[in-house]
Amino acid sequence: MSIASVAKVRAELRREMAADQSPARTDQPVVDDAVFLEVMASFAASVAVVSAIDERGEPRGLTTTAVASVSREPPLLLVCIDRSSRTLPAIRHSSHFAVSFLAQPHTEVALLFSSKVDDKFAEIDWTAGVSGSPVLHEHSHAWVDCRVSQEIEAGDHVILIAEVADAGVVEQHGGQPLAYFGRSFGQFVPSRS
Repeated sequence: MSIASVAKVRAELRREMAADQSPARTDQPVVDDAVFLEVMASFAASVAVVSAIDERGEPRGLTTTAVASVSREPPLLLVCIDRSSRTLPAIRHSSHFAVSFLAQPHTEVALLFSSKVDDKFAEIDWTAGVSGSPVLHEHSHAWVDCRVSQEIEAGDHVILIAEVADAGVVEQHGGQPLAYFGRSFGQFVPSRS
């Protein structure tokens, strides 16, 4: 959808909202779903794998771009996870998870963990972090190991706020993150001033 189309949809929504003098309805979205998806696809983000150990001792994981730092003191971050995710019960069971920030050459790992494959860890090397959560050192430029401190219901997702117990940078990948923008994987190229 083009910027002109987005502007047209927004203008139409504003006209409809101005004509409707009734109180705002919380059960209806303000923005069209297609517009929302288009806007979010235009947000460049680092790609990560969130992982945990389930009640059977098996590793579970998913690909996400919804990770953000929350606080430095204490060190907190958040991840947003779809309520229907098969990884969420593992996180809830263990109260811990790891976030492996994927390095640029590892698009195939991002695709694997975004798939519905049952055993995503079958051919992936991982190391247990201090919490026991799987850390993908071989595929990451950085990682964190976390303990869940708060869970917030938000639409069709859950926001997990977690305290960072351990973290590291993997030097072998030179700090180049795998990026996601416009529904495509790519690399981040820093500008040099």
